Amino acid sequence: MNILHLVPAMESGGVETGTVDLALSLKQLGHTVTVISNGGRLVRALEDNGIEHICLPVHIKSPHSLFLVPKIANILRLKKIDIVHASSRVPAWIGYLTCKLAGVKFVTSCHGFYSTHFFSRVMGWGELVMVISKTVEKRMIEDFGVPKEKIRLIYRGLDLEKYPYYPNKYDKEKETPIIINIGRITPIKGQLEFIKAMERVVNEKNRAEAWIVGGAEGAREFYLNDLKSLVKKSGLEKHVKFLGLRPDIQDLLKKADCLVLSSNVPEGFGRVIIEAGAVGTASCASDIGGVKEIIDDGTSGLLFPPGDDFKMAGAILKMLSDRELCKRCSRALRRKVEESFTLDKMAKDTLSVYEEVLKGPTIISH
Repeated sequence: MNILHLVPAMESGGVETGTVDLALSLKQLGHTVTVISNGGRLVRALEDNGIEHICLPVHIKSPHSLFLVPKIANILRLKKIDIVHASSRVPAWIGYLTCKLAGVKFVTSCHGFYSTHFFSRVMGWGELVMVISKTVEKRMIEDFGVPKEKIRLIYRGLDLEKYPYYPNKYDKEKETPIIINIGRITPIKGQLEFIKAMERVVNEKNRAEAWIVGGAEGAREFYLNDLKSLVKKSGLEKHVKFLGLRPDIQDLLKKADCLVLSSNVPEGFGRVIIEAGAVGTASCASDIGGVKEIIDDGTSGLLFPPGDDFKMAGAILKMLSDRELCKRCSRALRRKVEESFTLDKMAKDTLSVYEEVLKGPTIISH
């Protein structure tokens, strides 16, 4: 099968990392994958493994992006592409129109809570529509009118060979516990509330240290500066470290005692939680969106109300003060990852969607 993936860019993030993982897995299963994006640091991971990447500006939210349609249609013909898979809105518009022009099968995968603006509706126009959680499925059915029979649930998955499990990490008490927060630097990820929670945590556990991992682009630099100002104003300079974008997430999670996902808006899924679970690190997270499909509160992690820094601090302190709770939650989450969130399962489920679409007639309406 010849497969084309369309994504905005390959810089960082769950969609981008998932695209790399999926492309490599599909190649191992004997298929040919090409990725079109605006480029980024993850392109090398594709090219080093023999996956062709074509750099085109499929990320620009402008009608001018539609001028790429004839060019990409020609690529489809030259490479004899069987199916196009779009994972974001601008690439989906380009892919939808290109497939209509070239008579090629088209599928989408929905990774978040898109606005109900007409621009977003293209995410429901694939011949089949993949969603990364039941929460996103509900959104696509209720707010976008996508028929349930057209939707396929495919959870994100990890290559567990890249995430060694450390089941004994909580056997010994640490003098300075490390709390890690991973995500794009943006208000919706709740880093500001996380810092406020850390002020409470440090008041009780003076030696605690927090790592904030993630990059800030464009206007979000101002938000990053606000966060650094808050750290200084709160007297937390010795306790809160900004690590920026990092390629060694697995190693950072291994060293951390607790992951905190502090999002203020619904997460489509919450990949970083399964990454923490894979290595055996306990998690606390906002009780919102797809997170609730990964963490069972009190069993495989602790949940707190989104935006509530007081209860976030309480969840963190509860984890840090109870090593047995950390052990139970981290082991339960690792089991859940092994059962439901592996890359092998994600790749095979995605391939099944492609095969299902290829068996039927090409139906691209609207």
